[in-house]
Amino acid sequence: MDIGIDPANLSSENAATVASYLYEGLVRVQDDGAIAGLLAGEVVVSEDGLDYIFTLRQGVAFQDGSLLNSDAVVWNFNRWFDPADANRGSGEYAAWAANFGGFKGEVMEDGLPKSKVDGIEKVDEFSFIIHLNTPDTDFLTKLADSAFSIVSPETFAGSGAYVVTANEGGNLTLEPFAGYWNAAAIPSEGMQVPAP
Repeated sequence: MDIGIDPANLSSENAATVASYLYEGLVRVQDDGAIAGLLAGEVVVSEDGLDYIFTLRQGVAFQDGSLLNSDAVVWNFNRWFDPADANRGSGEYAAWAANFGGFKGEVMEDGLPKSKVDGIEKVDEFSFIIHLNTPDTDFLTKLADSAFSIVSPETFAGSGAYVVTANEGGNLTLEPFAGYWNAAAIPSEGMQVPAP
């Protein structure tokens, strides 16, 4: 069901709240401030701090039934980073610019890239590398921003614990997503939230 929410271009606090029920990113910030894997089961940082090697959890399904893999992450990443990407649409991607300084191809007066991020490289079906131009000790914290939630390339569906089942009277009905990858965290009941 299309509810018009693109996590990469959230326009209100309410939209961000709704998105948090439906979508997930690669990592998250725990209550104690530590970074933990979410869709990524493992992250290894190179000694020079320029390469972040991610290994995805296997068997994660989006709410449209498609499976999470490196191709889906690369598709999302390129949409955020590359203004020329065919899947970008008309969004401003303000969270990307705020967190990483700029987009692909943009340079400063000295000719150096504006973006702290250089690009993404698929390694295999479940692993990929994000390359940085300069080390950023807060990179994973920034990547935990809900704007960088991974969506299904087919339908923009998320992988979160809830799925939208109705959009009526200004409210969305959210029901537990039975196919949620973390079976222990599947909600016990649904809820209604204001539509964004």
